[in-house]
Amino acid sequence: MIRSRTSQQRVRLAGSPSRALRRARKRDPRQAGIALVMAVTAIAILTVVLADMHESTSTAYAISVTNRDRVKAEYMAKSGLNLTRLLVAKEPAIRQVVTPFYQALVGRPPPQLPIWTMADDLLRPFCDYESAQRMSTGIDFRAADGLGDTGGKCMIVSFAENSKINVNAPLNFTGDTARRSISMQLFAMMGGYQSPSPYDPLFQNLDRDGQLTSRLDVVSSLIDWWDFDTDRTVFDPGRSTVETGGSEEDLYRRLDDRYEPKNAPFDSLEEIRLVRGVGDDFYATFVEPKPDDPAARIVTIYGSGAVNPNEAPPEVLLARLCSYIESQPLCTDPTQAASFVQLLNTVRAMIPVPFFTRVSDFLSFVEGRGGPRDLYPMLQGFLGPDNPLLFTPVTIPAARRTEIDNSFVTAARILTVDVTGLAGCRYWNEEEGFCEGGYRGRVRLNTIMNFHELWTPPPPNAGGMPGLGIYHYYRVE
Repeated sequence: MIRSRTSQQRVRLAGSPSRALRRARKRDPRQAGIALVMAVTAIAILTVVLADMHESTSTAYAISVTNRDRVKAEYMAKSGLNLTRLLVAKEPAIRQVVTPFYQALVGRPPPQLPIWTMADDLLRPFCDYESAQRMSTGIDFRAADGLGDTGGKCMIVSFAENSKINVNAPLNFTGDTARRSISMQLFAMMGGYQSPSPYDPLFQNLDRDGQLTSRLDVVSSLIDWWDFDTDRTVFDPGRSTVETGGSEEDLYRRLDDRYEPKNAPFDSLEEIRLVRGVGDDFYATFVEPKPDDPAARIVTIYGSGAVNPNEAPPEVLLARLCSYIESQPLCTDPTQAASFVQLLNTVRAMIPVPFFTRVSDFLSFVEGRGGPRDLYPMLQGFLGPDNPLLFTPVTIPAARRTEIDNSFVTAARILTVDVTGLAGCRYWNEEEGFCEGGYRGRVRLNTIMNFHELWTPPPPNAGGMPGLGIYHYYRVE
């Protein structure tokens, strides 16, 4: 009986379709490992999603850090700019303090002090706190209220615009007087009175338009760009006169891409590139020799037409002088010119103070005269009268002395203040104390400041020059 039931049960179980189907599925080899495949697939998908989230998060974080450092760098630059403006505004008070010492040294009161040229050093506790801490000044800046590590720094380059050769319409001259003054400066700047001149190769090759452009062509084109007539300026360096001949527009109409001269003053230095005959070589030689160093340029469009002998490079002073005394050895002999440049650079490096209170002091220097405490006699006594470092003094014609006197000035009212703000050092070298990996945030403020006390706002506004000056040009890079 037991066997009979067992057989019946076996028959029933074997005949059950659901049980058989489950057994068949359990034995199907095609479905073996499906759970592992699903798990691996899910892990792969999650890996891709996680990697994308990680990349997106890292990118967003890097962008946020860069934006943070850029904002910090911008405000470091603005702080350096405003502190420099304050320093310039306080120059009269600083001059009063140093007057007794200066007068004891040279026997006359000091001129306007170029305090702006020392802004980067004087403002270092505010602009570069870490560097100021390492300076052996004997001052503990940590005790000063408001000073501390800002996580950034600023670098200041500031100079007077009248230390450059002006190529724009001068503020103090008009008409033929203005054209003649600028023509003489430009021709002297380009080495026109020297033979041979180091700038001769610039005018011996075809320009960007496939034409040969001489010095006189460039002089005429620069003048014609800002003067208000349409007649071509013709400069005669032998007689130092300007005349008109033909149309100034003909040169531009013959170009493939025609345009016309502006007949209005330059608004920016970059506009000089539009002038006929001004190519990349000319621009890189005179306008922007070092793109990162604005003080290296030789020309300006913000000058009054007069040059500051206390701050202008010797090459600029030489070019301005030689526009009036072109036939004298200082202008025709390269050896004499090199002596003038080397002597003035050496004196400025040894004694970094302005020497010329009045324009007449500078003219006495180039003429080799004056008292024992004047610059040329002092150098002559120190070096010896026959020392090759001394240049041969010039003779200024009496008929041109007034004109030359009006071509120089010992004060500055329009200044370039170029401030670069840095923040977010990638790697700081603790041992050497400087940033090796560069900065994530870098902002440069290129500004032209006007401090002229005679400035008045345009109508209908009323008032006068603010104590911190006004912006003549403002650019964020």
